[in-house]
Amino acid sequence: MHLFNRMSPGEALASVLALLAAAVSPLAFSVSASGIVSMHRLGVMAILPALLLWVGIAILAVFMSWQRLARSALLAIFAGILATAALEVVRIIGFRVFGAMPGSMPMLMGVQLADRFMDGPNLWSNLLGWGDHAWNGIGFAFVYIVILGRMRWWVAVLYAWLIATTFMLSPVMNLLGVGAFGYAFAPIKFPLTVYLAHTAFGATLGGLVQWSRLAPRHIAWDLFGVRLGSVEHIAVSAGPNPD
Repeated sequence: MHLFNRMSPGEALASVLALLAAAVSPLAFSVSASGIVSMHRLGVMAILPALLLWVGIAILAVFMSWQRLARSALLAIFAGILATAALEVVRIIGFRVFGAMPGSMPMLMGVQLADRFMDGPNLWSNLLGWGDHAWNGIGFAFVYIVILGRMRWWVAVLYAWLIATTFMLSPVMNLLGVGAFGYAFAPIKFPLTVYLAHTAFGATLGGLVQWSRLAPRHIAWDLFGVRLGSVEHIAVSAGPNPD
């Protein structure tokens, strides 16, 4: 019996590599916050190579007619950017209007990437920070689309809440000086803003994926032809199946 039902071994391997590449930047931020290595060095040695690898795999998927992977990458770019924009609307309101956060996360990421932590932000660092922020959104969207595929929108909200919880328990909280879940800064407003912002991210991502003709089914189906029991019942067929 052939291992793969609808995905060639080459596409499966490329998908795994692309998933690993998409996870590098979010992990790099936490690693740098722990003080092990600077974000600037990780940007040069890990984040940029991972980004180039992901883009290369996406282009290869188009030329190799790896439909699942190519569609997932394209949808991740579109949905990830829009979902990140939705997150930012909520985060900026919480930051600017309610003082719920100690600063701008993209600006912080930027000064770290540009090695300007002591000098403060400038145009270059802001471009780097917002670019990395958008790439993180694309990466999170790609992981969701490849693994979970076309599910109901609220599945993506649960996924986003998991991201938010992990973020608020990560070493980044020590870097910000706010403690886990922001208890030392704004014990109610901080986590509320983070969860609301990620709810906006998840709802936008989930809605776009649920109704997109590009979205695949969950990966277990394409790998093994396996129905995931009750999970299969919440999969959504938005129009003709594109797979």
